[in-house]
Amino acid sequence: MTALLLRRGAELLLVLLALSVLVFLLTSLAPGDPAEEILRRGGIQPTAAGVAAMRAELGLDQPLFSRYLRWLRDVLRGDLGRSYADRSPVAAEILTRLPATLRLAVAAAAVAVGLAVLAALRGAFRPRALDGRALALVTVAIAGIPPYIVGILLISVVAVGLRVLPTGGDGGPGAVVLPALTLGLAGAATLLRLLRADLARALRLPFVKLAAVKGLRRRRTVAVHALRVAAPNAITAGSLVLAELLAGAVVVETLFAWPGVGQLAVTAIRQRDLPVVQAYVLVIGVATVLLLALTELCLAALDPRLRRR
Repeated sequence: MTALLLRRGAELLLVLLALSVLVFLLTSLAPGDPAEEILRRGGIQPTAAGVAAMRAELGLDQPLFSRYLRWLRDVLRGDLGRSYADRSPVAAEILTRLPATLRLAVAAAAVAVGLAVLAALRGAFRPRALDGRALALVTVAIAGIPPYIVGILLISVVAVGLRVLPTGGDGGPGAVVLPALTLGLAGAATLLRLLRADLARALRLPFVKLAAVKGLRRRRTVAVHALRVAAPNAITAGSLVLAELLAGAVVVETLFAWPGVGQLAVTAIRQRDLPVVQAYVLVIGVATVLLLALTELCLAALDPRLRRR
């Protein structure tokens, strides 16, 4: 296990370094000039001299490699730079909004896992039952619709029509329900397909069949034996779904006016606020990499065969 931790730790550092390079290059080489955007937003008509002075003030006149090294050094110190829009520290803004995004992602993951496990177990308990098939069909069908369409429908029916939940913002515990449903339905379909296939394969294993022959009830056979066999793949898929929910919260946060980092990133993209965009992409990327690494270590701790591999 120690060797696995050391090896995965070294690989993780390389992945994070490559991620930092990609984040900086993709954001720095994007079209448009932040200096011109800052001048226009301040009511100043951009001129060649004005743009050059602003680029020098922001450090954008330096070579790209030098800018990357300076940015990486600051990131390692915990300094994500200052916003071009209001010169406020980006790290403080990210930390202020990150809990809201994490709360939304966790709630959406709970929706996705709950629906997927419920539909998969229902189908395994009673393979020919109509309600289990209908639940699986509805989940997959809704997941095929773009999230913003699902969100608009939920707002129209639940928030505006029934007036049960708020249309947006973070005004209380109920405010997270509609955004979480919008995000979670897409993840539920992915988990459901994988979990149903793994449960069906597990139920055909010899020791599971032997348990059924010995008179063990089907519900106990599925919940105790088959689900344990299907759990590793489901855990892996669940971590991927959670990572997708973190990255895909941008559209939903904007639609529901959710005060998370996704909404902050959308505003920063419109304003060409590179430090904020870089910080957002870096934070989401690092969170995804760490989540997948933690999942792999948990699976290795549960399954000795993975440690030997």
